[in-house]
Amino acid sequence: MKTSIKTLVAGAALAALSFAGAASAAWPERPVTIIVPAGAGGGTDGTARLLAKQLQDELKQPFNVINNGQGGGIVGHTQISTARPDGYTLGIVYNYYQWKMMGQADINHTMFTPIAMYNVDPAALLVNVNSPFKTGKEALDAIKADPGKYKIGCGGACGGSWHIPNAEIFIKYGINPARPVMVPSAGGALSNQDLASGGLDLAVGSLPEGKPLIEAGKLRALYVISPSRQGAPFQDVPTAKEAIGIDMEGGAFRMVAGPKGLPADIARILETTLEKIWKSQEFQDGMKQRNFGTKWLSSKDTVAFMQQHEKSLSETMKALGLAK
Repeated sequence: MKTSIKTLVAGAALAALSFAGAASAAWPERPVTIIVPAGAGGGTDGTARLLAKQLQDELKQPFNVINNGQGGGIVGHTQISTARPDGYTLGIVYNYYQWKMMGQADINHTMFTPIAMYNVDPAALLVNVNSPFKTGKEALDAIKADPGKYKIGCGGACGGSWHIPNAEIFIKYGINPARPVMVPSAGGALSNQDLASGGLDLAVGSLPEGKPLIEAGKLRALYVISPSRQGAPFQDVPTAKEAIGIDMEGGAFRMVAGPKGLPADIARILETTLEKIWKSQEFQDGMKQRNFGTKWLSSKDTVAFMQQHEKSLSETMKALGLAK
């Protein structure tokens, strides 16, 4: 009996689909790359390596961290978004939308398959230990009365993850965020050193970055932009709501994502595995030892978070006069 060409083609297509499904279901069958859009030794690198170690333990394949901090993170984010969507190239995505607003790169949430958020480090407002400002309210009242009088360190690049949340606080407090003198630096450590030496009046940043100088008695934190106080040694730092009556969360965030088009079954395996890891004592202890905040959002909630990040950052960057 002759078999028609149509039957052969249909059979081959069915076999190919079955093979593709089986291959996807077997993921991962070989090592996986995790792109970190930052240099080795920093917070993004450190959290990625914690995850990679436990992903390897859970999924029985190597998860290799590759650092690419070129372009301030733009190149690494681009590599994640343009990778082949087969589950073998993933990445850590962090605050990214400022690049679009400043005309540097059109990176947005539609370019990724978000898997889960695992970390938020809230921004804080810091002063020299000898500052006349003893509370967040005193500081913001003074800035509101004469915004051009004070030099405020951006804790890195102005328009970054520490500056933007504090700028939102300023707006909510009735301060034009474009009026204060904001001073960029090569990173949070340098900004904090300038504050400790008297070169700045205030600085925005994170509590972990400020920890060495806070513990040395050189700096004080006036508030942290978080719904709740942080753990030791920062348990005495009030939230923005406690200090100035503004209930808000803002700072640096980190999430695991793949390129757009990542197969749904692979995304589900990753999300389920990452949630198990995030809840583990090993991960929680590892993050705590490094003073990183922990926050879990599912894939669906991470998408909503990214959309809100883009909306609020767009509004704030325009108010700052930094949008192109």
